[in-house]
Amino acid sequence: MFKRMSLALAVAGAQLVVAQAAELKDFPAQTHWVLTVDVKAAQAAPLINYVVDQMEAKKRQEAAAKLAAVKALFGVDLIKDIDQLVIAGNGDAEKGGVAYVYGRFDAQRLTTILAGAKNYASADHYGVAVQSWLDEKDNKQKCLAFAKPGLAVLSNTPGAITDALDVLAGTKAGLTADSPLSGAFERQAQNLLAVHAYGLSSIVGAAPKAEALKQAEALSLCVSTPDAESISASMAVTATSEATALQIQQALMGIQAIALLRGAEAPEAAALASMAKIDCQNRTVSVTLALPKALIESALRAREAREAAKAATAAPAQTN
Repeated sequence: MFKRMSLALAVAGAQLVVAQAAELKDFPAQTHWVLTVDVKAAQAAPLINYVVDQMEAKKRQEAAAKLAAVKALFGVDLIKDIDQLVIAGNGDAEKGGVAYVYGRFDAQRLTTILAGAKNYASADHYGVAVQSWLDEKDNKQKCLAFAKPGLAVLSNTPGAITDALDVLAGTKAGLTADSPLSGAFERQAQNLLAVHAYGLSSIVGAAPKAEALKQAEALSLCVSTPDAESISASMAVTATSEATALQIQQALMGIQAIALLRGAEAPEAAALASMAKIDCQNRTVSVTLALPKALIESALRAREAREAAKAATAAPAQTN
């Protein structure tokens, strides 16, 4: 019995290997946009922890209960076991992409659970199981593969998963060092989130607010916590010409002006707009924003006040 227990622990331990960070070459050469979230950096950021601590006790308890339920069912601690999330795509961002989740997983346990899902199927792709099932919440197909220890790959289509596996195995071309997306993979301690994209006309879709970006050649966004007292965001949009860059700058300044004019009904948005700095140099439009801790505190208090007022208004109606 002791030998069987030891073997089981060894198998489980083999699936709980710490993953390597995302590398440029591991993503398909046709990738046009990438979103990276450094979960570990967010956990270590004092200001992020402060914001979490400011949540209402009830909401913190509800969140903790949900995390505990996920861990009990799937064996994954979403706070401690996930290191990095990367979502990559080659087309309209609204249609989604492929999610690469780096962390520690009990692959055997998760596979056993998935096997009970509706329309479950598993196909071998050069030694890796590509699993698919029907998600009853949105009635859409979901696919997953444990590409290697410490890396799970998810998408809505099996083809996207097999393409990702082929690139990871080196049988299909990946991104190269001169890719315009390379900046998304520069992992630094204070960087929480990064978005890099090029060929934006085919990515932003039909969203009216993104109309200005359809004329852009490339975009980059970085959100970081440079210190314990602020969160900063910087965005750079590269246009096809200087004239187009000026048009994009004017469009962004127009959005800023509208937000400022609506200050009475949306004070938080107006406060953000007032702090944004929009500049244009040659073909590049840059937007920088630094949110001090005091402004974040004010926004949290204002939201709590609105929720309390809404609850107070709803209470008499429920009584009647």
